[in-house]
Amino acid sequence: MKKLSPLLIITAASLWGTMGLFTRKLTELGYNPLQLMLARASMTAFCLIVYFFIFDREKLKIKLKDLWLFLLTSLVSVILFNFCYMSAINTGSTGIASTLLYTSPIFVTVISAFLFREKITKLKITALALAFAGCVLVSGIIGSGSTISSKALLFGIASGFTYGMYSIFTKIALKKYSPLTFTAYTFLVSTVLLIPISGKSLVTTAISQEGADMLLILLFALATNVIPYICFTTGLKYMDAGKANITATVEPVVATLLGIFVFDERLTFISGLGVFLVLFSAVILNIPHKAPKQTYQNIKK
Repeated sequence: MKKLSPLLIITAASLWGTMGLFTRKLTELGYNPLQLMLARASMTAFCLIVYFFIFDREKLKIKLKDLWLFLLTSLVSVILFNFCYMSAINTGSTGIASTLLYTSPIFVTVISAFLFREKITKLKITALALAFAGCVLVSGIIGSGSTISSKALLFGIASGFTYGMYSIFTKIALKKYSPLTFTAYTFLVSTVLLIPISGKSLVTTAISQEGADMLLILLFALATNVIPYICFTTGLKYMDAGKANITATVEPVVATLLGIFVFDERLTFISGLGVFLVLFSAVILNIPHKAPKQTYQNIKK
């Protein structure tokens, strides 16, 4: 499983990159961002809890003293993250917001060095620089004359921090719980917190659509929440948090490529260079490095 961890992280990031495909269609159907957030969280919690109830009820057991971890993850890395990210888009642009979102590996790499004693290597720093530069190029900021307001900057950096904290909370939780259990209860708590805000409006909108879009909402939850969070959380169990977050920067690349092939968006030379840099950073970070061969003198020492 350890050898598959980079692939799991890339799979998660790639699926997150498909979010635009679903949100555009569901927005056309009348759903707002809060309703979509609740739909993703509730569907994820429902699918996983039903799975546990049928196949492995032991994984439904958690200790009440650990509830703070699920609550903190839900508040910071689900609700607050989505609020900051949407605010960054509304006060700036999608390109600027997505670029600032990927300041998250910086926060995760530094925090992980203190909390988990993960090494900040030259390779990590190089990959981090390449990934962030690639995200800037993919976003279209360079060459478009875009400017950024102080609010957009603040919300963007906050979204990067809250997004990155999911990796930190996960690393702590995986010492006690399985990836599936942590994911299920994180989104169950998120659902409970979101229902007072948008629960009634979500039901009202769904009824007005006569239930025709429920299959799309289920697919939306599976593709952008259930499967990617399981993949990311499982991969993180066998991988450094900082390394995982740098690898996950393939998400904007996937979103960009889908925009080209599905929505006929143009790929400029600068955007193409950005795609290459992000992919290259993920490749160099995950190439197996052989340990130095032991010589007779080293063994003797």
